[in-house]
Amino acid sequence: MNLNHVQKKENQSLRAADAARAAAGVGKGERLMRLQNEVRALKPGQTIQGTVVGRNGNSVQIELAQDFSINAKLDKSVSLALGQMLSFEVKANAGSFMSLAPLYTNTANTATILRALSAASLPETAGNIEMVARMMEEGMPIDKESILNMSRQIMDFPGQDPASIIQMAKLELPVTAENIQQFEQYMNMNHQILGSAHTVAEELPQVFRELVQEGQGDKALAFYEAVLSAFTEEGGEEGAVVSLRSGAGPVLEEAVQTSQTAQEMETLADSQTEAAGNAQNMQNAEAETAGKTAQMPLPEQAVSEEQASSVKTGAENAQNSQAQAPVLTEKQWEGLANELRRLGVAEETAEQIKDGSMPPKEVLNLVKNLLPKAMRGEIPERDIRGLLGGREFQALLKEEIGRQWTIAPREVADKKQVEQLYERIREQTARLTQALETAGKADASAGRSVQNLQNNVDFMNQMNHLYAYVQLPLKMLGNEAHGDLYVYTNKKNLAAKDGQVSALLHLDMEHLGPLDVYVTMKDKQVSTNFTVANDDVLSLIEAHIDTLNQRLTGRGYSVKTQMSVKEAKEEAEESIMQTILHQQKNISVLSRTSFDMRA
Repeated sequence: MNLNHVQKKENQSLRAADAARAAAGVGKGERLMRLQNEVRALKPGQTIQGTVVGRNGNSVQIELAQDFSINAKLDKSVSLALGQMLSFEVKANAGSFMSLAPLYTNTANTATILRALSAASLPETAGNIEMVARMMEEGMPIDKESILNMSRQIMDFPGQDPASIIQMAKLELPVTAENIQQFEQYMNMNHQILGSAHTVAEELPQVFRELVQEGQGDKALAFYEAVLSAFTEEGGEEGAVVSLRSGAGPVLEEAVQTSQTAQEMETLADSQTEAAGNAQNMQNAEAETAGKTAQMPLPEQAVSEEQASSVKTGAENAQNSQAQAPVLTEKQWEGLANELRRLGVAEETAEQIKDGSMPPKEVLNLVKNLLPKAMRGEIPERDIRGLLGGREFQALLKEEIGRQWTIAPREVADKKQVEQLYERIREQTARLTQALETAGKADASAGRSVQNLQNNVDFMNQMNHLYAYVQLPLKMLGNEAHGDLYVYTNKKNLAAKDGQVSALLHLDMEHLGPLDVYVTMKDKQVSTNFTVANDDVLSLIEAHIDTLNQRLTGRGYSVKTQMSVKEAKEEAEESIMQTILHQQKNISVLSRTSFDMRA
């Protein structure tokens, strides 16, 4: 993918907010050492962002984080105001000194910028100059009203990156503190639902441990009862209702008129998702088979038959996407069954748990039903604490959270399944928030992680009112994968009703690595372009591409397929938000399917 000049700089920058986050949670000495190493590693052409805290002649002091500043040389003619946060381009870096240039000095539009500021009666500060320059780069108007509105928005959020606020305004996204945080996570590709789900699942047990250590045993049990209720009750899994936000006006009517085309485009991209998922599952099946045969020394012929049988079984499981890696070992299942026997579980039920035939969700529901008894003193509290603090229980809880917050590739084509996924996440995170507040742990790490996931889904919902975009946290055979699906088209062609529709599908998978699929459709002519990480993945896709092409041909499409390996110059990946910004000048909304869980 080709990024414009400014976007490339942003991918190669050191920003004050990023520096602070990267150094959080470490000692002061280690924090300063990390920051020093990051500054020394900056190369000419890269950018650095900080606050101007001092100046003496052409020497300027720039604060990047608390207790950490750098000294740099600037041209004496450059006007900087103390307290201004702005970006600089590195001109030279010898380790002991650095030469910087404010980004606005590199533009040929300085005279235009100064006239625009004068018309808006704003001072010619470095921040204001950079603001107008960024608005021009984004193709936004720089009339008096536009500049004053943008200035007010930036002043409403002191300490936030003005570039993020300007780009959000460009995309017509509501500018709030929560949205700014999510926008920057999307820009930095730290937005994945899967990552948040894993974090939440790992931090919930820590809340339980803290409550026990604080002598709040009953509150700890009540906390886990609320958590388990969120993931064992059926409310969020079936019959979810997702509303389309009202009041969208004429733009929504245009989207409705083109929704048939959008749905066709999304269906095509969904086919790519399932095909890539099956390829990933084949890789997983082969990896698992290799692991099994390595542990089972059999005669040569027997090994061959075992391998053939396992590969066949793995391939069949990959096709229906139902196979799962074992959650617990046989020994762990047996140990869990014995613990539950001691807590009064019936022998028949304990045997089902022992042989692993009871689904994790049912086991968790069984544990949930024991908690009220423990709080009434009918079960030894020490025994129930041991169960809840054990690795087996925590593994089952993590597995169930992952199962409910992901979607199988074959389900992606079903709009209702995707809507229910997001409704389920919103409902369950709301219940987790309530459980954490009741336990007095809303400000704990788990509380912040849950809130971040909620904000991510809310932000995605707002994006979805403007662009046909959705995250796809995929459940594969034995592991998980992340996907982004973004549908766009040319505005001029759409108005002529004969336009070309395009979609970008980005997948991150364990064995296939990053994979980009571009799907373009005009009438019933479809072109697909796969960009993969290396030649091995290319060979795997080539081996299975006929299956995809036959499926599309069977639906009446004429298909043309291209495949290539990502070149070294493309190694700086473009985030989904950068893709939207990059396409902004040439796109129009196709569909506004809304995952609005608050309506």
